[in-house]
Amino acid sequence: MTTAVGRVRAPELRGAGGWLNTDHPLALRDLRGRVVVLDFWTFCCINCLRVIEELRPLEERFGERLVVIGVHSPKFPHESDHAAVGRAVARHRITHPVLDDPELETWQQYGVRAWPTLVVIDPDGYVVAMASGEGNGPALAGVIEQLLDGRSDLAVGPAFTPVALSSETTLAFPGKVASDGGSRLAVADTGDDRVLVCDLDGAILQEFGGFQQPQGVRFDSGRLLVCNTVAGELVAISLTDGARSVLASGLRSPWDALVLADGRIAVAEAGLHRIVAVEPGGAVDTLAGSRAEGLRDGPALGAHLAQPSGLTALAGGAIAFADSEVSALRVLRDGRVETLVGTGLFEWGTANGDRDTARLQHPLGVAAMPGGSIGVADTFNSLLRVWENGALRTVLLSEPLDEPGGLDGLPDGRLVVADTNHHRVVTVDVRSGAVAEIPIGGGQSGAPSQGLALAGVTGAPLVLAADVDLGGSDLDVQQGPPVHISVSADPQTLLGTGPRSWALDALPVTIEVRLGSRGRGVLTVDVIASTCEGDVCTIRRTTREHALTVS
Repeated sequence: MTTAVGRVRAPELRGAGGWLNTDHPLALRDLRGRVVVLDFWTFCCINCLRVIEELRPLEERFGERLVVIGVHSPKFPHESDHAAVGRAVARHRITHPVLDDPELETWQQYGVRAWPTLVVIDPDGYVVAMASGEGNGPALAGVIEQLLDGRSDLAVGPAFTPVALSSETTLAFPGKVASDGGSRLAVADTGDDRVLVCDLDGAILQEFGGFQQPQGVRFDSGRLLVCNTVAGELVAISLTDGARSVLASGLRSPWDALVLADGRIAVAEAGLHRIVAVEPGGAVDTLAGSRAEGLRDGPALGAHLAQPSGLTALAGGAIAFADSEVSALRVLRDGRVETLVGTGLFEWGTANGDRDTARLQHPLGVAAMPGGSIGVADTFNSLLRVWENGALRTVLLSEPLDEPGGLDGLPDGRLVVADTNHHRVVTVDVRSGAVAEIPIGGGQSGAPSQGLALAGVTGAPLVLAADVDLGGSDLDVQQGPPVHISVSADPQTLLGTGPRSWALDALPVTIEVRLGSRGRGVLTVDVIASTCEGDVCTIRRTTREHALTVS
């Protein structure tokens, strides 16, 4: 990190959008006695999302002596919408206060020039360090330690009261969806850290938890491929017994996966602006991208990409991909990259037409369609677009989408779409525009029942009993662990580190979670069991809410 020369008083925080995750506006003068870290970010930026993950352990380590404040400074027009910022804060599980600064007032006051940028303010209210980009976590920890060392005048107690959003939907911000070419769908239930396998009516056939904000999913014969995005892994799950294997690790925000004709797996590595191929033995080779962020066509290894986030296979071995940060639809064919729609990092829009006039805004998903056309999830425009016969058109939908993140083709020609901010999966007829929701869970999860009030102290274990009425049926052990349990809290800070989901073989069971920060809220325990009675198999579910106090 760059240390400031001289003592510069930190400018106050201003933003026309207001505040999120706090019960009152914050002022730096009221935060004296604490180290304050300002995180200038925008929710389109993959490097910004990675920095959020770097800050989490520091927030936990330094507790109330450190206040992290996100200053949301938009790039795309869509990111100036306060409601969209609020959904992004919830989607990425940000628990610290966020100032929405759509007019870049605070950005300009601090002389920021790039996303992401971190600014450190000492307990006396002076700027002491500044750094851009990701990977500054260790250096930042050292600066904070130095500023706190030997201080006897540090503030005590919480600086703000968090205000968290809650959701009662089955899915939480689903990111990607894939068809097996038949009657099954895979859904990346990103906000719930799990992947579901469903039929086309929405009945849950299998559930796989324990991921970290998964994105890309893809069927591959008898297994399911999953981009475990925050963990940086490509994971394969056996659909027969649920066994898992890590095919590649150390990836930078893998966002989508695609099975190639030669058996390799292409991965959109959004964090390094490239597309790679994972060999059967685990080796990783670059297919396209020089790691430079931008839009430059030509030989694949010298091309500039910008946060590739969606992949689909075209005829002849070509790959079409959504290159989100340059708002582009591009194709990798015969060792070369060609742009169909898009002109650069700061060009976007909603225009239809040929490659000279058509525009997108931060697309995240693509899907090959019959006849060589390509469906595009035009995410920040909340539109569904189709590239066909050398031109882009907009599908006129019967009902709106909200930041669709992924899509795939169904056998009957319709598209299945992850309608991310509506917490649902839908099908779309691209000719008529008809939108139909697939009710994931089949309506089997009723309203949560109320459990006993619970209480404990921060850092202590909390033991919970979990069970579900099987209705006289037997657990179905043919497809891996039949019992899946997940625990969540609102606000999320009530839970500490440790597992939040379990795959088990029997009921009833007891599970243990670790309590987090002080406060009051709701703890939710969700139990799903796969059962069979004769030839009839079904999913049984119970959700119980407990009032929780952590002292």
